[in-house]
Amino acid sequence: MMNDKVKYWFTGQSGFELDCGATEKTRVVFAMIAEDKSEIAWYMFSSTPSRKGQQECAKTDVWIIDDPFGFRVGIGRTIPHTFQKKIGIDGLADAKTGSVATLTMETEANSNFVSFRISDLKTKAGEIVTFPFGMQKSDTPKHVGQPISGRVYFLEKRAFVEKDFDRGPQEKASESKVSGAVL
Repeated sequence: MMNDKVKYWFTGQSGFELDCGATEKTRVVFAMIAEDKSEIAWYMFSSTPSRKGQQECAKTDVWIIDDPFGFRVGIGRTIPHTFQKKIGIDGLADAKTGSVATLTMETEANSNFVSFRISDLKTKAGEIVTFPFGMQKSDTPKHVGQPISGRVYFLEKRAFVEKDFDRGPQEKASESKVSGAVL
């Protein structure tokens, strides 16, 4: 029997709230790194507001990005996850439509760390996965302990260079998705 398992490493890069009037969106950018550290893929969780909220966000001209509640200085701690069905580094979620998922954030008042958990995410291989990652805390997220419905989007992949981790996703299309109105 063939072994289809594959292991990747996860770590967070930035977490912030987008404000478009009465509606807020939570965005969390994180990395999936090949087990041998040869490649890195950037992904983003984006919360899904109500239909009315989504329309409001689409019509908003000026976006206010609050100061990040989470960030990484360097790559930080990476957490392994073994997938039971083999996927490529770009196989966690779709770039255009995203993949439905739930985000949960946890932190303690005296902690300098935010823990994240993505759950109920269906990979391109059809596996339903849950995995954790973390980052430093600059502020307490607004929705700590509450499950947040949204989608995970594939942003880009490239060769892994640890000293470039702080720069995050670099492609223009990725940058517009991270700060853009509708996702």
